[in-house]
Amino acid sequence: MFRFVLAMVVGSLFTAPLFAQDANALAGKRIVFLGDSITQAGGYVAFTTYYLEKLHPNKDFDVLGLGLASETLSGLSEDGHAGGKFPRPCLFERFGRVLEKAKPDVVFACYGINDGIYQPLDKDRFAAFQKGVTKLIDQSKEAGVKQIFIITPPIYDFTPKAGEFNYDAVLTEYAKWQTAMKVDGVTVLDLHTAMRKARDARTTPFSGDKVHPGEDGQLLIAKTILTSLGVKTADETVATIKADPLFKLVEQKRGARSAAWMKHVGYTREKTVKPEPLGTTEADATKVQEKIDALRRKK
Repeated sequence: MFRFVLAMVVGSLFTAPLFAQDANALAGKRIVFLGDSITQAGGYVAFTTYYLEKLHPNKDFDVLGLGLASETLSGLSEDGHAGGKFPRPCLFERFGRVLEKAKPDVVFACYGINDGIYQPLDKDRFAAFQKGVTKLIDQSKEAGVKQIFIITPPIYDFTPKAGEFNYDAVLTEYAKWQTAMKVDGVTVLDLHTAMRKARDARTTPFSGDKVHPGEDGQLLIAKTILTSLGVKTADETVATIKADPLFKLVEQKRGARSAAWMKHVGYTREKTVKPEPLGTTEADATKVQEKIDALRRKK
């Protein structure tokens, strides 16, 4: 039942592909996914890559997931974050190095859930988030990124009691502002609305901690992205996808490359990880890709 609802919800949000062409236009391009812990977890990056590889067996896709837990675009942090151990990292500490080292042609960026600092809507915090989104777009364009996808924040998966503050109302306002953006070379994918409609159609939450979606939520994020690219996916469960040997190889490659490229770029979160060489990572990824190619071209 949930799979049917998911297909209806995502399909209703995108009546036509938003990308200038279709998923084929991503082939042969360096694609970088940026975001916070939801992106760093890697689920939706893996599911998205899996379907691109599976449904376009004669195309090559170069995908890097470079999400960082706790990260914001606003540069803000609440008092006592992480038990007072460290403030939230901001993308712009590392973004220049991402652009310089990864040289992306396409950027997907999903931020917002941390940017409101889990507090009521505030004009200054909102302005800081808006400034961060604009800065991401401007710096991406200056670095030669051809296509930028701004993904609205997922929902804060919480059902409040009467009169109780619901942080999701803040994220809804952030998403409304993003979806109203009209910028050349920028496509906004309204994940927030897709996830809210899907959540309202089910009895169980996507997230056990209100913030981090489980695997079915990660799959919804991937399908929201894929639908915007005109990619039609099968109505299948997470378990079915994960049982596919092709997915296992895609996830193996994603995990190894993400870990290595994060260290290659460097970042600051509690401690500073200085940029380091990639070593054999790309050569190893090429070997896994050869196995991926052998499998997908048999299908």
